[in-house]
Amino acid sequence: MREILFELCCGSAADVVAAQAGGAARVELNSAMFLGGLTPTLGSLIEAKARCTIPILCMVRPREGGFCYTESEFAVMQRDAQLLLQHGADGLVFGILNADGTVDTARCRRLLGMMGGKPAVFHRAIDVAPDPLAALDTLIELGFTRVLTSGQAPTVPQGVALIRQMLEHANRRIEILPGGGIEGW
Repeated sequence: MREILFELCCGSAADVVAAQAGGAARVELNSAMFLGGLTPTLGSLIEAKARCTIPILCMVRPREGGFCYTESEFAVMQRDAQLLLQHGADGLVFGILNADGTVDTARCRRLLGMMGGKPAVFHRAIDVAPDPLAALDTLIELGFTRVLTSGQAPTVPQGVALIRQMLEHANRRIEILPGGGIEGW
């Protein structure tokens, strides 16, 4: 029987503490959850690391809306990634797309190169990619550990058919992490 890990998206250090107490195996730390999750503060990461032992992966997302970033936004992402990793992030969560919705391989590769082999999760940016299976192949080639998806639907229950396709297509080459609207499902 395969082990099922419980991962929780958290918006604060207090959320991380509660998630660990509730049995989460790992967490994704964000800020501004109501905006879809943005880069957390260093203070939140430092406090969460001081109080918890589970892995804490940090979102790297400089603003709400879209996943195609300007040069200055990408520069901020690189600085944030560097600082989060220096202060104990166990991995990073990000998604960068080109204007046409395909994976921005050059920028993803640059962030991946900063991570020193730590887990990298491509977030729900894949849910707006025009061809999610082609995007999945690109993420596998780049070396992402996991991809977070709701199956290109508002919630996992609504996107479960595509999530199944993604699992079959990935064939264990990358973890598929269903996320979005699964409370009580």
